[in-house]
Amino acid sequence: MRSSLSPAVFHRRRRSQSVAAPGLDDILFPKLYEDEWELADARNTDLERARFFMIRFANKSKDPTIQQELVAIASNQQNRTIPALAYAVQARIFSNRHASFAATPLLQCMRFLLIKARVSEVMFSDRTKIVLDFFFDPAMARNLDPLPKDPIVYRYPAARLKVAIVGGGPTALSSAISLAEKGAGRVEVHMYERRWVKMSGPDGTYVDYPPTARRRDQVVTLQHTVTSLMSPKTQEALFEGRPEHVWPGSANLQIRKVEDRLLRRCQAAEFRGLIHLHPEGVDRESLSMVGDFHVLLGADGAASWVRKTYFEGYEKERGRSYALGLAFDRPEGLPWSQPLNMFLTLGQTRYLLNASNFDGRGYLNMQLTEEEWHKMVSVDGQPVTFGNPGCLRIDGKIPAGFKESQVFAPSEDRDSLLWKSIEDGLKLFGFKESEVINVVRIPIVVQAVREGVQYLPPQDCFALHRPHALVAVAGDAAMTVHFWPGRGLNSGIKSGIALGDEIVHALNSGRFVGLPLAAMKEYNDFILKLQGREHDKRSIPILNQSGSPETLGWLLSKAYTVPDNVATEWLVGAMLQIADRLQERPDWPFEPIANIEPQLRIVLRQMTSLTLKEMAVSFPWPTRQMGGAEVLPIRSMKPEEKSKWLQQLFTLIGGDDKSKGAAARSRSPSSSRFEAPRSVSPIPRPPSSPGHMEPTIQRSNASPLPSPVRFDKINLTVPNGNETSGRPRSSSSSGDTSLVRLLSVTKRPGQAMLADAMSLALFRVDE
Repeated sequence: MRSSLSPAVFHRRRRSQSVAAPGLDDILFPKLYEDEWELADARNTDLERARFFMIRFANKSKDPTIQQELVAIASNQQNRTIPALAYAVQARIFSNRHASFAATPLLQCMRFLLIKARVSEVMFSDRTKIVLDFFFDPAMARNLDPLPKDPIVYRYPAARLKVAIVGGGPTALSSAISLAEKGAGRVEVHMYERRWVKMSGPDGTYVDYPPTARRRDQVVTLQHTVTSLMSPKTQEALFEGRPEHVWPGSANLQIRKVEDRLLRRCQAAEFRGLIHLHPEGVDRESLSMVGDFHVLLGADGAASWVRKTYFEGYEKERGRSYALGLAFDRPEGLPWSQPLNMFLTLGQTRYLLNASNFDGRGYLNMQLTEEEWHKMVSVDGQPVTFGNPGCLRIDGKIPAGFKESQVFAPSEDRDSLLWKSIEDGLKLFGFKESEVINVVRIPIVVQAVREGVQYLPPQDCFALHRPHALVAVAGDAAMTVHFWPGRGLNSGIKSGIALGDEIVHALNSGRFVGLPLAAMKEYNDFILKLQGREHDKRSIPILNQSGSPETLGWLLSKAYTVPDNVATEWLVGAMLQIADRLQERPDWPFEPIANIEPQLRIVLRQMTSLTLKEMAVSFPWPTRQMGGAEVLPIRSMKPEEKSKWLQQLFTLIGGDDKSKGAAARSRSPSSSRFEAPRSVSPIPRPPSSPGHMEPTIQRSNASPLPSPVRFDKINLTVPNGNETSGRPRSSSSSGDTSLVRLLSVTKRPGQAMLADAMSLALFRVDE
C-alpha cells in the first residue's frame, strides 16, 4: 500500500544552489525524479508508481539493453513488490555486481524507488536485505558526478559494512566484539572457525567447543592497559568479576577461558544480527562460500593461510627460538606463591612459568637448543606437538587418552641431560611428574608482515558485489612475538580493537567509499608501531640474550666454566634485586614478603649443579631493554589513560637535563641495571623465622648461607683447565680463550648482555 505519511518522513528537503557539498548520508536526486513520481495517479499504489517510474526511465535511456530489460521487469506481474522489482534489476541488469564504485543513473533510479517506498523501514525481510545491501552498499558512491542541479535530498539508508573473519581465537573474538560495539549497527561480522560446533540448549541453538576439541591450556597475562580498552560489559564477561592479579598491572587467565568467555559474549542478545558465528573452516579454495564482504580479516594464528596467501613477499622473520611446554593440572593450586614464582622466572631465561593459582593449571616452558629440539619426540620417533602431544608414565602406566607410542622419549632415559634439565624445571617451581598432563615442543618464530592491509586479488573477488575488497591481518597472523616476555595475546587483542576502531572511523567518515587502502592507513601504521615495540623492545632482546638456539647452545656449552658458588650467588642476587624492585611498585598486588632470600636458596638447593650453571648463563630477563611507552589504539583509550600515556611518552622524549639528572639520582641502583649480587639486601629485611616462611617451603631445610663471593677482582678470561661438565666443551686452539674472542662468533650474545656479564664477572671470580 502507498504510504499516507507526509514527505517529511522521508527526510526530504530542497537544496539551493548556495548550499555546501552534501554530507556523507545525503543522497541527491534530480527534481525531475520527484516530478515523475508525482505524475502517477494518486490512487495508484507505490508498486504501480514504481512500475510507471521504471518505464518512464527506460524510455529516456540511451542504452537499448537497459530499455528492454527495465520494461520487461516492470511489466512482469510476477514481481509483486518493489524489492522484487529491484532484485530483478540487480540480477538481470547488474548481474549482482557493480562494475565500479561510482553511482550510475540506473543505480540512482532504483535507489529512489526503494527510498520512496520506505523499504528499509517497513518492508524488511531476507530478500529485502539482499536488495538493500546491494543498492545501498556503504562502499558505493552516494551521488552522481556531477551533482544534479537544484536537487531533492534524502537520507542515504546505508547497508552494513560486512567483515569476514577467519579464525575464532581471542584476536578474532576481540575484533568481532569491537566492530559490533563501535559499529552501532552499521557493521556486520561473520566469523569462521572449524573448532566450533552448533549445540542446542533451553534458549535455542548456540555455538561452542565440543568436549573432544583440543584446547589451549596456556595461561596468559592480560595487561590492564589492554583490558581497559574493552567495554565494561566485555571486561565483566572476560574476568567474570574475579581477575587473578599476578604480575603488576595485569591479570592471569587461561587462553581457553578467554576464548570461552569472549565466545559467549559474541552471542549476547545485543549482538544478534551483528555477529554471525559459522562453525566451519575457510581457506582460499572455499572462500567463495563466504559470499559478499568488504573486508577479509585473517586472525587465524601464526600459521595463517590468509597471511601466506595474500601477504607473500610482505613477511619478514626477525629470529626464532625453540621451547618445551609441560602442561600441568594441580587442582589444589600452585606449589609456591605467585610472587616467588615471578622472582624465580625473571631471574633467568631458561625456564618460564605461566600459571593460574585459581585452578592450578598452566604451562612450564623451557628454552631449548637445536640439539634438544630434535630430541623432543615420543617413543615412536614422532615430534610431540599440540596436535600430537607426548605424555609421561604415571606409576608406570600410560595416562588416559594416550597411547604407548606417545610416551615422551626423553622421560624413558632418566640419566639423559635433557631429562635432568626438565626434571629440575619441575623442581624449580615445585611440581610433580604426576601433575604433568602433556608435553609438547613449541617453535617460536618472531616474524611480522611489512604491511597490515592489502587489496584482495581480482581472482578471489568473483563472489563480491563490487570490484574489490580489502584483506587485513591481526594478532599472530600479523605479528608473532617471543612468548618469554609475553604479550602475544595482548598484542592480538590490541590489534583487534585497533582494527575495529579504524574500520568504524573510516566508515563513519566516508573514507570507505571506493574501499581504498588509504582508508586503513591508521591501522597499518598501528601494526608497524606495535611491531617496533614488541619486537625491538621485547622479543629481540630475549633472542639476542639467550633465545636463539645458537646463542643458547653457545651459552650452555660454557656453563661448565662457572664455579658453583658463583652460579648460586648470581641467581640469588639477581632474583633479590627483581623482588626488591617489584615489591616497591605501587601496583604490586601482593603483601610484601620479608624472607625471600631463604626461600630462594631452599628452592635452588634442589637443582643439580649443571642446571644452576645453565640458569645463570641464560641471564635474567633484559628488563632495561624492554622498557618504554606502550603502543595502544588511541581511539579506544579512556581520557585519563590517554593523559597518563602522553605524560609517559613526554617523559621519555622530553624534559630538561636538570630533571633527567634528578630522576637518575633518585633511581635505585637495581631499577636501572642488574648489578653484582650483594651480601646485604637493598631493603632491610627482618630476621627470618619459621613464621615468616611460605607454607610450602620449610625453613628447617635451609643450610647456613655461604660466605659472600667477592666481585671486586675480575678476570675476563674463560678457564680451560680440568673442570668437568656434563656438556661437551667447545674446542679451543690454546689454553685460555679471552671473553672477547668467545663473543666474536657469528651468533653471540648482544652488547647489553656482554656488559652485564663483564660487570658481574660471570665467567670467573677470583677470591
